[in-house]
Amino acid sequence: MKLTKIGIGLLLSLASLWAHAQPWEFDKLVKVTSTHGAKIFHHLESSGRHNIAISAGTVAVAWEDDRDGTPRVYLARKGRDKQEFSKEVKISGKGEAYEPSLVALNRNRFVLAWEEDSRIHLRIVTPTKLGPTIILGKGEAVQPSLTIDGQQLLLVYSQREVRYGRIWMQRIEIDGDKLHLKHGCAVDAEPAKDEQLYPAVVSVADRVLVAWEDRRPGHTIIMAAQNHDRNSCSFDSPQRISEGLPGQRPAFGKGHGVSRVALAAYGTGKILAVWADKRDFREGHDIYAAHNLSGKKQLFGSNIKVQDSFGGIAQQWHATVAGDPSGRLVVGWDDNRDGDANIMLSWPEGESWSEDFAIPGADGEGEQNHPTISLDREGNLHLAWIARTTIGGPTQVHYLFGRVVK
Repeated sequence: MKLTKIGIGLLLSLASLWAHAQPWEFDKLVKVTSTHGAKIFHHLESSGRHNIAISAGTVAVAWEDDRDGTPRVYLARKGRDKQEFSKEVKISGKGEAYEPSLVALNRNRFVLAWEEDSRIHLRIVTPTKLGPTIILGKGEAVQPSLTIDGQQLLLVYSQREVRYGRIWMQRIEIDGDKLHLKHGCAVDAEPAKDEQLYPAVVSVADRVLVAWEDRRPGHTIIMAAQNHDRNSCSFDSPQRISEGLPGQRPAFGKGHGVSRVALAAYGTGKILAVWADKRDFREGHDIYAAHNLSGKKQLFGSNIKVQDSFGGIAQQWHATVAGDPSGRLVVGWDDNRDGDANIMLSWPEGESWSEDFAIPGADGEGEQNHPTISLDREGNLHLAWIARTTIGGPTQVHYLFGRVVK
């Protein structure tokens, strides 16, 4: 169908209004990684999607790649006013390492947690040195995710117990540039009856919330539990976040799938959970979200589809979310509605979500996927993702800065 001159004019007018309405103006992209090649693969795969963080004047990005034939964890940093990242620093040891989770401390310092040889490792990175590495326990543990809780760290992960992974939380004391393990516990007091995987954790003033993938119904759902007492490691009984399909049980399988929950705190004590959800099996995964209901028996409110109607015929993956104390909130994901993978954003507008926004520099030919986002204290958006100039081609890690529109 051909567009009339009136139709084209209307589209251009709408595009102009849309460009004016977006909350961020984006700079030119910056390459994070310096080592690339046909046999080198970069991954931004942390549980809860915590691969980017901002401390004072420094932006840091953590990833895993196999440049020397073995998967290892690396970190690159840059000043917020600089146009290039520093040479990457190897964080992990001699073993195979995966899924680094990154969180910012004060004074341009960061903490990383990662899986290496099926155990969880952690260390602090300062502007001038790497702190000592600590290792959790002796059992198999994977998929770490970090957050700050006052003057402590909270680490969640999936620990293998007999047959299944079970979600655990560990409190960690920060002592200068050293870390000390404190108390920890299983988030769900009931022993795992099936796999519990890919946890995320967030802390607000009156509670800590952990969410994860859970397969106890025979298919994957999103579960969550809260802790209201900083002096204990006791969580309330977990509740399901992702809603089931209405009506009778589906003809095939036990239910639809969901994938990779991420959490963000925003405003005063508010929390949003996001994930990829395949409840509409004809159209692949969609991005869904739910708001935490503080102080109520029901842990989360109704599920909300974040993406707009134009995304309904495409597949969405790798949901990531960021918020700030002023109340800003934004969700990102990768999306193949234009025939190749691009990074999309959406944010609340009143009681609904904005139209999806394809980020300039993170769309177009090739593939742009696996986004990770963070908001700094001014509300500026920091984004990193995996980029390929051709579909299935060599990978790089790219970065964009989005300056908040006042």
